Amino acid sequence: MDEKKLPLRVAPDLAFNVNTQIKEQLKWLIGIGHIEPGDMLPSTSQLADELGLNLNTINNAFTQLRYEGLVTMQRGRGTQVVDGIQTERLRKERLSMQKLLEKTICEAVSAGHDLQQLFTASLAYVLLSTPRTQEKLHIVLVECREHDHQFLSEAIAQATDCTVSLLFLEDPYPNGEESDEILRHANFIITTLIHEDEVKSRFACYDKKIVVIGTTVDTSCLLQISRLESDTNVTFVCLGKTGGEWMANQVRDAGIDHIHFGTLGWNDRERLPSVLQQSDIIYASSSVFPELKKLASEKVELFPIRLEKTSKSLLDEISKQSIRR
Repeated sequence: MDEKKLPLRVAPDLAFNVNTQIKEQLKWLIGIGHIEPGDMLPSTSQLADELGLNLNTINNAFTQLRYEGLVTMQRGRGTQVVDGIQTERLRKERLSMQKLLEKTICEAVSAGHDLQQLFTASLAYVLLSTPRTQEKLHIVLVECREHDHQFLSEAIAQATDCTVSLLFLEDPYPNGEESDEILRHANFIITTLIHEDEVKSRFACYDKKIVVIGTTVDTSCLLQISRLESDTNVTFVCLGKTGGEWMANQVRDAGIDHIHFGTLGWNDRERLPSVLQQSDIIYASSSVFPELKKLASEKVELFPIRLEKTSKSLLDEISKQSIRR
C-alpha cells in the first residue's frame, strides 16, 4: 500500500522524550485505524526531514514498535504494520479510549485548562493514586522472521505474565544502544530448540539464563490431515518458507505420507496465486491465517500450534519467580 501522510508533531518541553512521543503517536494512529495492517509507514528519512529530527530518533521509535510486535522492518522494503495479535489488542484498547479522551479533552478545553498541564497532572495523579506493584520480569524472545514468532511471543506473555520483547536472529546484535539495553536488562532470554546453539553462542556475552522451548501441533489437526484422501495437494504456509517446512515436517513425523506436500512463505507473494490455485487445502499458521482466509476461505484451515508440555513447565517456573518478586 502507499505511504500515508501522518499528522505527527513533537513538543520538546513535554515530559516524555521525543522518541517516545513519536512511538506513542504512531501507536495511537494504528490503534484507531488511521494506519491499518499492511500499510507502510513513511521512511525514517522522510519523517526525520518533516519533523526536523535526528534520523536515529525515528529509527529508535520504529525499532520499539517492532519489539512490541506492531511492525516489521525490512531493508529495501520499509516498515509495515503487522496484522497480528498485538495490533488487534492495541486497536481494542485504543478504540475504547478514544471516546473517553475526546469527551475529557472537550470538557478540559471548555474549562480553560492547558492540555499539556492537564496531561502532566494526570500522570502525577495516576502515579500517586495507583498502588505500588512489583515490576514485571522482562523476557527477550529470540526467533527468526520465518517462524510464527507472533504466536510464541503471545504464548510466553500469557504463560508468564512477563513483559516480552522480540529480537530477530537475522539482525546483528548488538545493533545499537537500544537493543543492547534491552538485552542487558532482560531477566531471561528464550528461544526455540532449532536456534539453541546459535543463540547461546551469540548472546553469551550478556550472561543471561537462556531458556529453550518447543512447540508441537494439536493432535486434532494431525488426525484431520490423516483422513484426507490420497494424493491430496496440501500446502503449509507460515511467515517464511522455513516455517512452512517446519509445519510440513511435523505432519511427516506423525507418519502421514499419503498426501502431496508443499510449502510457502507469506513473504513469497509471487508464488501465492499459483499456490492458491493448485492446492486442494492450505494449512496456515496463526500469523498468516486471517489474510489467507480472506483470499481462499474454502481452502484455508488453521494449523494450530501449541507449546510442548515441558515448555509449559519451564514457563510456569518463570511465572512463579515473577510472583515471588
